[in-house]
Amino acid sequence: MLIGGSGEGEDPPFNDLTQYPMFYAPALAVHYANAFVPNLFTAVGKQPVQARASVQRLAIPYGGPMPVRVLTAIAAGRISAEIPAFIRTWHRDYDYLYVLGPHVVNPSPELLQELDSSARFVLYKIRHAPSPSITGSGSK
Repeated sequence: MLIGGSGEGEDPPFNDLTQYPMFYAPALAVHYANAFVPNLFTAVGKQPVQARASVQRLAIPYGGPMPVRVLTAIAAGRISAEIPAFIRTWHRDYDYLYVLGPHVVNPSPELLQELDSSARFVLYKIRHAPSPSITGSGSK
């Protein structure tokens, strides 16, 4: 589950501390859904929680949600040299996008299916392109 930010709120929300629980809600998916949440993990030697080797390339080396405007630009193929490697293929690497901040219009309806929302977050299912099927192989 990738964590994004709508860009409409503060990061962190110092003016409204009641928003802090929403920043940490995705971490519950680690336990309850056996999900990988890159913002939960920390740098080596700082705290004992680290990403497994199989997903280490997706670990975000610094905190904070990824701005949705950056995510939609990447999904549209607009990748600049400033885009870190750990996020360049987010739309293929993750199944869900949890966007923090005030609710905004779905930035990419062809890619993101809204599952749940409130005034402080939106949870999207990421639509993955179907894998090409192999035809003519003679197997069923």
